[in-house]
Amino acid sequence: MSQIEEPSANPASTPPAEDVGADTQRRFRHQACYTAILSLGLLDDEGPLEELYCEHHDDVILRMKTGSFRAIQLKTRLIGGMPFKSGEEEIVGSLRKFAELEAKFPGHFDSYLLAANVGFWHEKKNGSNLEHGLSELRAGSGNSYRTLVRKIEEAGPTIDHASILAALNKVVLGPTPGLDDVEPKLREQLAKISEFRVRRYDELEAASKRLLNRILEASSLAGVGALPEYLAVCSASAKSVQDQSTIDSKRITRAIVSEVLNRELLAQTLLRTRQLVPIAELPTGMGRMEIKMAAGGLSVREIDHLKDLKFSTEFLLQQWLYIYGNEQAQKYYEHLRVVVRDACIAAHENSQQPERLYAGKMLSDLRQKLEYQSIRLATETPECRHEHLLGMAGILTEDCTVWWSPEFELPQGNL
Repeated sequence: MSQIEEPSANPASTPPAEDVGADTQRRFRHQACYTAILSLGLLDDEGPLEELYCEHHDDVILRMKTGSFRAIQLKTRLIGGMPFKSGEEEIVGSLRKFAELEAKFPGHFDSYLLAANVGFWHEKKNGSNLEHGLSELRAGSGNSYRTLVRKIEEAGPTIDHASILAALNKVVLGPTPGLDDVEPKLREQLAKISEFRVRRYDELEAASKRLLNRILEASSLAGVGALPEYLAVCSASAKSVQDQSTIDSKRITRAIVSEVLNRELLAQTLLRTRQLVPIAELPTGMGRMEIKMAAGGLSVREIDHLKDLKFSTEFLLQQWLYIYGNEQAQKYYEHLRVVVRDACIAAHENSQQPERLYAGKMLSDLRQKLEYQSIRLATETPECRHEHLLGMAGILTEDCTVWWSPEFELPQGNL
């Protein structure tokens, strides 16, 4: 009987023995999500938080309204992992970071939070019990904390002994949500804020993901590249400008959190077209628009002006694509189409007169309606002015959605 050969190993269908990269990303996302939960505190007028910084001197730095700072170190282990013990390298490294901050910025930090998703070992009152060791330090008795201090001192270059003791006296231990629980926790915390309490689950999920992505950007310094290159050559204080740009990229303020959440929640309520009208398929040219407006009785001067407004709106749409990406720009575009088309239909119905030219009256009525709409749209579609709405009327005219006279057969061929 011949032996059946096993198929050769295939890297595309064989799982890795360990996926270190995926695990690292999962932990980093957990940290960012926990930071996003903290950032919601910026929306509390009565709360103590002024702003926070991502990956700035530590995992997270909180700046309080009192002017003091708080540093946070986050430790994670996979589900089912053992609680952290005080002598572990990760814990000693975190405590050493706190001591370095205390030495570098004496008197600026009022506390240091060491938080872990699996908690801290406390089965016995010995040197492995971090909470016990910190209690001994504050009481000024026992030997557990002395062992911990020695390990911190031996873990790197010399740090002033007094700074180590001062930092340890300010250390607070705390829990974090689990690796799989932290994103639901973010949605839960968002839903507790009064202005978001009535939102649907899918809306809260979309808003929390947008906030999480903003925190990830701050943590990865995605915005530093926006610094103009010429500053490195022309500015006498180029380094200080670069340093400030780096710090600003890590900073999360109330205004940032509010803008991110509200813009995403607003996007959930933008109007949509029944049939997809891709922003990439904008009607080219202005021939149909010119013929249709002229047939309705608009003057050459008025038509030329509306051509400029149409061009301005097309330019705005291109800016949206560049700044917000195709998906978000498409949402803004469809919202604008629906709103302006509604105003055009109403203006047409109010203005049409049998056997008389009425485009002038329609334009006057449309201007009035869009002037009113522009106030509301300013908060719904970014950088959108009253003139852009009239330009959208031009786009709708060019693609034969809007007419300025009774409909008629347009000439064939390129216009």
